[in-house]
Amino acid sequence: MKRTLAALALACGTPLAVAAPAHVAMAEPAVTGLTCSTHELHVRITDPGPADQTLWGRLCYPGTARPATVQLLVHGFTYNHLYWDFPVRNDRYSYVKAAAAAGYATFNVDRIGEGGSSHPPSDQLNLPAGAVALHDAITALRSGALDGHAFSRVVWVGHSQGSFHGWYELSRYRDVDAAVLTGSLHAGNPEGAEIIHPALEDPKFADSGLDPGYVTTLPGTRGFFYDPATSEPDVIAADEAAKDVGTLTPGPALPVPMDFTAPVLLVSGQRDRGQCVNVTEYNCADPATVLAFESQFYRPETHLSVRMIPETGHDLALSTTAPVTDAVMLGWIRSTLAR
Repeated sequence: MKRTLAALALACGTPLAVAAPAHVAMAEPAVTGLTCSTHELHVRITDPGPADQTLWGRLCYPGTARPATVQLLVHGFTYNHLYWDFPVRNDRYSYVKAAAAAGYATFNVDRIGEGGSSHPPSDQLNLPAGAVALHDAITALRSGALDGHAFSRVVWVGHSQGSFHGWYELSRYRDVDAAVLTGSLHAGNPEGAEIIHPALEDPKFADSGLDPGYVTTLPGTRGFFYDPATSEPDVIAADEAAKDVGTLTPGPALPVPMDFTAPVLLVSGQRDRGQCVNVTEYNCADPATVLAFESQFYRPETHLSVRMIPETGHDLALSTTAPVTDAVMLGWIRSTLAR
């Protein structure tokens, strides 16, 4: 598999109307400081098309509060919802808990093809398809279809391929109030392609019944997503144990600049091996050069901002600098939605 994650960044699409998805809700014990419930939404991957796929998600509120704003958390390639609420070191690696402490609700999903969500044939699952499903989730959040509480504002919070889905969804539907896109720069290091192989060739997924188009990372290679200065061995080991699958089917190319105007914050690690190392288009140690390069892909109305986290690799939420990254993201969201 020779496509890089950066190559996926070039997928795009066009707008269409949708209907609100049905869902199944499941009660869940309250976590300290959180009130959470899990949901299975019936969603589409084509628009128009049938809602014949299931999107799993976990909706969490800050205690008993019912805020107006919800953050839709969309994980990256070969991950699932655990990326945003990692079960190591309690709060350090939980953006869900950080957001709750700041007063925000979160809907933390498994993208279609990963985690507890549906796994359709891989050739049906490109970035446009995933974006349709996530749009249905946004529709459910705004309508109150999940649990009776209708959110008036939705913030897309994506990581890596989850940010790439955001490019497509925002361009097509323009239905979010702001977007925080992490690990999603437009240049890349081809070295990242070398750690990908078919999921059926991996011991973890050999008996999964997935079709040959599903892929994952080679055993023992999750360290690619980290910088040694800000990573913990047990976190990388837990990451390896929890790794998921994904697909690399591309979609049509997005226009340049992309056709949406919601405010955007880009956040990446200065030592991201996939998007900073061996990249000549910008210097990740100099955020001004990143902003200058990335600005060509966004309309001026997005008021694009860039933050680069020092000594940090691709997986910002799983690095020891996660509290710094969380503060940057939540501070920007607070100031942006207050305008």
